[in-house]
Amino acid sequence: MRNTVSFILVFLVSFSSLAIDSLFEEGLDNIMKKDFKKAQMGFLKDAEKQPSFSAFYNLGVASGSLGEWSKAKWAFESSLKYKPLSGDAQFNAKFASQKLSQNNLWEHPYPWHERLILGFGATTWSVLAIVTSSFLGLLIFNILTKKKSKLRKWCLRLIAPAILLFLVSFYGVNSINKHYNEERYGIMKAVDVPFYISPNGVQIQNEVDPGSRLEIKKYFKDSTWVQIKAQSSNLLWIENKNLYTY
Repeated sequence: MRNTVSFILVFLVSFSSLAIDSLFEEGLDNIMKKDFKKAQMGFLKDAEKQPSFSAFYNLGVASGSLGEWSKAKWAFESSLKYKPLSGDAQFNAKFASQKLSQNNLWEHPYPWHERLILGFGATTWSVLAIVTSSFLGLLIFNILTKKKSKLRKWCLRLIAPAILLFLVSFYGVNSINKHYNEERYGIMKAVDVPFYISPNGVQIQNEVDPGSRLEIKKYFKDSTWVQIKAQSSNLLWIENKNLYTY
């Protein structure tokens, strides 16, 4: 009971100051009325319409309140895709994982360097890429057009750090684009989800921890099948309909 109270309180504190849209506001109203099913449906529509940290986080709260811990874990970890440094989302993702399996040791889905890059935001990296590319172009222009002068000497000195900054900013922009457009992980929708050695192939007996995060390796043609890597390092196939992905 104590853990459940903490779970709900984290939600209330986290979103008391957010600017809210109609679907979000409706979901909040349903949470306050303890109509968690309607709240869940509303937040899911909000997440599908405009994916965001708040939409997925609140979907996780509603799902957890219904005892649907697989969906809650997926929603909280999906929220970390948009705000990876959120302590509340990490706390609740760990909470949901432990509800699914006491043996599960939760770890952040994204390594520290990705969290650092994402923490600066897409706008920061885009602006930095534009500024550094413009500065780099100006340096190259001065080096090619100026004869021996103090300005040309300074341009030659600055060319190496300018190239480095441009490469870093380009890497940041590319990493963020890839991060938001690529599905990397999956959560099983149920404990008894069947796994196969190949699409439409032989079903295999594989004990996958229900609280585990499955790494997506590739999709099969029409995306109805997904190849995943389990904690046992085995490559298995699962029907896409049995998997929450993000």
